[in-house]
Amino acid sequence: MVSGSERKDILFHGILAIAGIHLKDHRYRLFGRKNAEGRRQFEVELAEMLAHLKNTVCINTWVPFNEAWGQFDARRIADSVASIDRTRLIDHASGWSDQKVGHYHSRHIYFTKIRFARKDARRRILALTEFGGYSLPVDGHLFDAKRIFGYKVFKSQADYRKAVTDLYSRQVQPQIEKGLSALVYTQVSDVEDEVNGFVTYDRRIVKMDVEAMRSINDALLREFKRTQDLPAS
Repeated sequence: MVSGSERKDILFHGILAIAGIHLKDHRYRLFGRKNAEGRRQFEVELAEMLAHLKNTVCINTWVPFNEAWGQFDARRIADSVASIDRTRLIDHASGWSDQKVGHYHSRHIYFTKIRFARKDARRRILALTEFGGYSLPVDGHLFDAKRIFGYKVFKSQADYRKAVTDLYSRQVQPQIEKGLSALVYTQVSDVEDEVNGFVTYDRRIVKMDVEAMRSINDALLREFKRTQDLPAS
């Protein structure tokens, strides 16, 4: 669902998330949701979106809230989404202000080492729903050469590819044994000033070596099958 609120204090909620603190989202002022009419309108448009996209077969998860941006009553909202569509999974609050409901224990990790706790896999899917965000600006293929955003910015393709490979092999893969089951890398392609895609903004240059990425994925799959005691092929 499209995010929206009266204010969006990224620093406040982001620091709390890093510290493992998840505020209860009935505290509307802290989430920029004091306006009751705005909350009602959000629910009207959420229901309209679900009805409009319900038969889109490529969708497997509904995400009503992202990173505390205008989040409110996510436990109730998740129940409402489920009452409309029980065929799909629900990530009730992607990334930050987890209310301990829904199908996912969903986290966004950029500034600290990627770590999950095995105990959290007992009730919900462990999901790393945002991570990476490494940037490699490619001259001539940028939306705006003066505005470059990335959680880490690299100057050479070799350094960029090594960093991405190390991130997967040293941080992500070891978490599979703890129950990590879903990954969403930031991101497929550059998006305007966000120069952290595997592909440039104009889709002409693939920054990440395709064979290296295939090897990374194969290694992740082997590790998952090993932890689940599944056949290797």
